[in-house]
Amino acid sequence: MGFLSGVLNIKRFFIENTDFFKDRESVVANLTNFIFKNIENSSSEESIGWVNPMKPCGTEIKANDIFFSNYIFLAMRHDVKKVSPLFLDLKVNQLIEKEDLEIKSNRDLKQLKEDVKNDLLKRSLPSSKIVDAVIDIKRSILLINSSSLKTCSLFLSLFEKTFAILPIFVDKTVFAHISTGSDGVKKLSELNETVIYDE
Repeated sequence: MGFLSGVLNIKRFFIENTDFFKDRESVVANLTNFIFKNIENSSSEESIGWVNPMKPCGTEIKANDIFFSNYIFLAMRHDVKKVSPLFLDLKVNQLIEKEDLEIKSNRDLKQLKEDVKNDLLKRSLPSSKIVDAVIDIKRSILLINSSSLKTCSLFLSLFEKTFAILPIFVDKTVFAHISTGSDGVKKLSELNETVIYDE
């Protein structure tokens, strides 16, 4: 898990009300409602859901694995399977020739393509990504360990479905205000730039 070891690329988000996150059972129940579903042996092209940050290959999320003092550790898994359009066309044409199939309409061709694609997807291994995050309950902050806007968007979408709360992106100015208050921001704005030369 990136927050415990490895490289961090943090994006900060503000959670307006963190009262819900103080109820451990409710948090675990909501995460379980959107738990990751494995697509390794299915024809599904994509799966997004929550996994246990301490045991990402497991099928259960426990309170003791995500709650640490005033922090909640989260992990989202995103699996994607892809079939190359060119490869799909080659397999379809190969099947038509091999079985001497007679395609009478575009509808028949479309159905054949769909069947071949589903078969290929079942035999394909997914590309997996795990994105971890931390909720700081005291400071009402969500930290997502990703610099990718697309990944953060997927995470926030799942977060909103799970908790019916949409965190707000915190830029540097807003973060300074949250961290230091209005007096602190004023003092920061009055600082002069300093250059230190190392001889």
